[in-house]
Amino acid sequence: MLIAHLSDLHISAGAPETAPVRLDAPQMAARVVADLLALPQAPDAVLITGDVADGGSDADYALVRDILAPLPMPVFVVPGNHDKRGPMRAAFDSTIPYAAPDTLHFEAEVAGAHLLGLDSLIPGRVEGALDTAQLDWLEARLAVVQGPVFLLLHHPPFPTGNAHWDASALRQGGARLAALLEAHRTPLRLLCGHVHQAFHSQWAGHYAAVGGSPAFQYGFGFDGTEEPPLSDGPYAYWLHHRRADGSFGVHPRQVSLPPRGDLAP
Repeated sequence: MLIAHLSDLHISAGAPETAPVRLDAPQMAARVVADLLALPQAPDAVLITGDVADGGSDADYALVRDILAPLPMPVFVVPGNHDKRGPMRAAFDSTIPYAAPDTLHFEAEVAGAHLLGLDSLIPGRVEGALDTAQLDWLEARLAVVQGPVFLLLHHPPFPTGNAHWDASALRQGGARLAALLEAHRTPLRLLCGHVHQAFHSQWAGHYAAVGGSPAFQYGFGFDGTEEPPLSDGPYAYWLHHRRADGSFGVHPRQVSLPPRGDLAP
C-alpha cells in the first residue's frame, strides 16, 4: 500500500486572498499532480490535509477539481481555515462520504487502510477546533476499526516548536483527542497541515506529520515567537509505504518549483 500526503494547495481561480500565496499556486499544484502521475508506483490514495482552496469560492473548487482530475486514484480532503464548507462539500460530495450535514468529517477505506477525516474549521478564524459531536463520532469509529488508520486533520494538535504557529493551531478539543489516541493501541498515523513546513513528530503514542505547501513555504522558526520568514526551494510531500510485514516507511518526494521573485534575497 502506498498513500500520498499533500497539504495546503491554496488554489484560487482569481488573485490569491492570502498575501504569501504564490501568484502561480494553481500551476504549482499542477506540478505536484504531474509528479504523482510520474511515480513508478501509483499511490492507492491521495490525502490532502486542508486549505485546498485559498478563498473557498465555487470557482476556486471548480479549478481544484480540474487540477486534480488527472489523478486516477481516490483523493480525500479535509477543510482548512481557508476553505468554505458549502462549496467544498458541493465539489467533493460525490466522492467523499461525509458523515454529517454541518461538518465535513468522513470515514472511508482504501487498500486495507481506514481513513478518518476531521473538520477543524472555525469560519472566519485562523485557529481550529474539534467539537464534541465529532470527537464522539471519532471515539465510536476508533472502537471498531481494524487495521492501520490514517487520521486527517488540518490544524496540528501537537506542538510545532514555534509559538507563532502553535497560537494558530488546534485550540479546542486537543486534550480529548490525545486521550482517544492514547487509548487506541493499533497503528494510527495522524496527518496535518496548516504550518507550511513539512516535518514528522510523535504525539499521543502515534506517528504524526505536517505536510508542506507548494503555495508558500516557511523557513526554520524553532523556539521563536515571531512568524518565520518565507523560504524558497523544492516542495516536499510524503509517501507512506506499508510493507509486506505491516510496518511503514515514510519517504519524502521533492518537486522542484521555480524561484519566487517576490522574496527578499
